[in-house]
Amino acid sequence: MNSPARTLMVGLGARGKKWARIMHEEQKSQTVGYVDLDDDNLEWAQTMYEADPKNCYNDMGQALKDLQPDFVVLATPPMDRYENVMKVFESGAHLLSEKPLSLDFDEGIRMAKAAEDAKLGFAVGLNFRWQHCILKAREILRSRRIGAPRFAGYSYWRNRDGYAPFLNRFPLTMRQPMLYEQVIHHIDSIRFVYDSEVERVTCRCSNPPWSMYRDDATTIAIFDMTAGLQVNYFGTWSGQTKLDQFLWRTDCDDGALFQYELFKDLRIIRGSENDVMEKIPLPEQEQLVDDARVMVSEILDQLAEGNLHPEPTAIDHLKTFGIIAACEESNNTGLPVEMDEFFDRHGMPSHWR
Repeated sequence: MNSPARTLMVGLGARGKKWARIMHEEQKSQTVGYVDLDDDNLEWAQTMYEADPKNCYNDMGQALKDLQPDFVVLATPPMDRYENVMKVFESGAHLLSEKPLSLDFDEGIRMAKAAEDAKLGFAVGLNFRWQHCILKAREILRSRRIGAPRFAGYSYWRNRDGYAPFLNRFPLTMRQPMLYEQVIHHIDSIRFVYDSEVERVTCRCSNPPWSMYRDDATTIAIFDMTAGLQVNYFGTWSGQTKLDQFLWRTDCDDGALFQYELFKDLRIIRGSENDVMEKIPLPEQEQLVDDARVMVSEILDQLAEGNLHPEPTAIDHLKTFGIIAACEESNNTGLPVEMDEFFDRHGMPSHWR
């Protein structure tokens, strides 16, 4: 791989524009081209980053052929991602894809197998793992300074305006938008912070009559995890009022950990007889930018070292993706889903679990 890595930026929607900025500022990367179906977005890249018009494409396949990048950042909607991912690997480029890989879990498995067969790096943009509050919570719980986690509640209550100019529009009409666009980040954070895997999923999804989303914007789930840990989850994009609310509480053997805002405000109570809450100091971060910046820098370092499984790997993402697909199945059938049986049924290799 060249140094800096020759990078092709594919998708310049709301999230793609953030990625374009991050890759433009990343010293280990040189953005050699942009791809988007909308000419206005390509003109934005030309204006914002002085992109050469001849290196701006509507056709990703042609861009891959002409520019021969080392690395592709794929920020397209998940409904069309499978074909794009396969074309990237056919071209011989490493890939960082936005999550989820698809809305079809079987396609996700085929994508990961294609990367393995091509001997190419394949990472997924689970940047929440690099938020200071997530990393600190993981450190505290792994240190066992308040004991092992036993049960938890995760509550995400939001009135999300899907027409806001800084958001992509496709969640308004896609299947199960809350599950595949939001809960997927939350359950990945849960797996990461607890260093634990989900064994069983029970889930119900719904949509209130005032929702602007075509499909379900509310998810209620129970995640039974390894070591007897149970997590009760509630998440919605369709809260009735503009008052948003977030709380992630984890009760442990000798205290409890609390996160009061999605990207910050971590607190701890030490001891079972104590009611004094300590606020844990954390550095400031630009939301959804600084975490992604650290993530992509580490991915490029790993690829430069010859590591074809840069964290967060697509294979690890399949475990989070599978939980989301199992949530949808549980909602459809009204029954809990055992994750081992689910992965067996979909042919996920046992050494990937």
